[in-house]
Amino acid sequence: MSDLPQADRIAGLPHPCETEQLFGHDAACAQVLEAFNGDRMHHAWMLTGPKGIGKASLAYH
Repeated sequence: MSDLPQADRIAGLPHPCETEQLFGHDAACAQVLEAFNGDRMHHAWMLTGPKGIGKASLAYH
């Protein structure tokens, strides 16, 4: 692996792309899936919130 830091990595936790489950993001997941399944997927989504809340994990899922 590279010696460069990874932007979405928090020490001691798996990388967001390795996270198997999301907790507390049911509404956000449902909204993204509804848009995707209904052919209404936006070209960009703004995921905001405190560090470590699961923004990158949601994006990878």
